Amino acid sequence: MSRYAVGVDLGGTKVEACLVDETRRVLARKRRPSEPALGREKVVENVLELVAETAGEARYEAVGMGTPGTYSVADDIMYGAPHTPLYERPGLISLLRSKLAVPLVVENDANCLALAEFFAQCHGRFSTVMAVILGTGMGSGLILENRLHRGPNGNAGEIGHTSIAIDGRLCECGRRGCGETYLSGPSLGRRYAELSGEALAPDRIFERYQAGDVHARRVLDESCRIMGELFANCVNTLDLQAIVLGGGVSNISLWYDQVPPITTKSLFGIPRRQIPILKAVLGDSAGVLGAAYLALRRMGLMDF
Repeated sequence: MSRYAVGVDLGGTKVEACLVDETRRVLARKRRPSEPALGREKVVENVLELVAETAGEARYEAVGMGTPGTYSVADDIMYGAPHTPLYERPGLISLLRSKLAVPLVVENDANCLALAEFFAQCHGRFSTVMAVILGTGMGSGLILENRLHRGPNGNAGEIGHTSIAIDGRLCECGRRGCGETYLSGPSLGRRYAELSGEALAPDRIFERYQAGDVHARRVLDESCRIMGELFANCVNTLDLQAIVLGGGVSNISLWYDQVPPITTKSLFGIPRRQIPILKAVLGDSAGVLGAAYLALRRMGLMDF
């Protein structure tokens, strides 16, 4: 008899859900707006209705959910979701949990990306991997020796808020010089606008780069150096074998050619081959699939 789990990816603008069976096969997948501007109860209502609609007649045994921040059970607060302030107020997760008839497992969305991409393209090839979301912000998840590494507080892997310039740009988190304030989508746009006076999305900046635009070349060449050094710090610290990039900004092909040599030059200690930077293969499916894997682990059907 088949067993079922539901994965949920809660974002600032949309919530997505998928139904999987014990073999990790996706049986259904749906999405709808999350509507945080309408309040906590509305978000919970949207999640519950989407879970029910996605599951249909299947008797699912657990729900896994990826969130923009890191949830603290003790405080009942999701920390580190500055782009959606409602999610950082107490009570959202406990309210949702109280209305579900099955266990709810909550994890940072970058950890969900790491899980999904690890099983999609790294398992059996690399055991120690970092997955990075480059989008509105910059988050990352870690798989160390084939295990999801979240740390005692669930906050491991926040490389987007490690500083590459202690007196650098002011980040939304309140610190200066964070990787996110140089490499996220909005940050790339701001840096280009400072030079050119024109606000562009990252994909348009890359188009200008390819056309030889001097401002685009300055921004993206500098970004490659920053990303290469930041990733070298991570490799030196964690002895990573590979890095996976996901999120909208990961579509800039420049990262995959120019960043690995920069990273390799800054590695310390035992000589190593070039650390590959891999493009996420699951697209926007990654987060919701990783969340479903959390539920399958809660059911005893996966081990990570």
